[in-house]
Amino acid sequence: MIRKWFGVLIVMAVVSAGLAGCGEEKHVDPYLQVSLRQALYGPPPASKDYRYKIVNPTIVEAVGHLCLVREGNVTGLIAGRSIADKIADMDRSDIVFNVVKKYTPLVHFRAEQVISGTDTVFISQAGSILYPRIVPASEFRSKDHEPMRMINFRWNRSDALKKMVEGKYEVKARLARVEEDGEEVWMLVGERGSLRVDRPNDAIEMVLRMLAESGQDFEGGITFGEIEDYADRKNSHVCGTVTIDYVKYLDRVFS
Repeated sequence: MIRKWFGVLIVMAVVSAGLAGCGEEKHVDPYLQVSLRQALYGPPPASKDYRYKIVNPTIVEAVGHLCLVREGNVTGLIAGRSIADKIADMDRSDIVFNVVKKYTPLVHFRAEQVISGTDTVFISQAGSILYPRIVPASEFRSKDHEPMRMINFRWNRSDALKKMVEGKYEVKARLARVEEDGEEVWMLVGERGSLRVDRPNDAIEMVLRMLAESGQDFEGGITFGEIEDYADRKNSHVCGTVTIDYVKYLDRVFS
């Protein structure tokens, strides 16, 4: 009898262990690790809902909700609410982006998590993000912007400047970052005067930083908003304020 009950107890223990094991769910990472080239141009391995893990890309620039990354000669755009602030204090040599690939309004990655070491930051999916329009420079043509040399923006020619107000121009200028009233602003610098850039969006700001870092000139389209008072122009040689409509960077046009 004792032997019989001992056998029953062993069977019950084995069954209980099996049931306990069945209750444990093995964690499966939903993000499939791929190279940036695979993720962009594929065909990447199958992944549920296009979720990918991009490990240690070079962060070219990050501004506001946008982050431009690179692996080799491949660049990609990662977007996420306040992503530039989220990664500001992270070790950029040890960083992982868990993302979802999106196809509209352009091919990009929407960040869900950013990981550096033991630190994981979750990116909010609430709110809209203003995405740039990016096209190959060889395909871009503007019908609205008149080619204009920067020498035509002369701080001491009030009549000429007034006629240029609200005009759209394509210019090439030296790019500078200067301080005005305790705030840093971008300037397009010409031979006879400069143009102040008014609040560029995240994409334009990102490109301006990359141009400045590499010492390249600005090439793009602007709208001349308003001119400065003569006394201010005489003091600063700033002709007025412009809005950047598009900017060329390498073989792409950002707007």
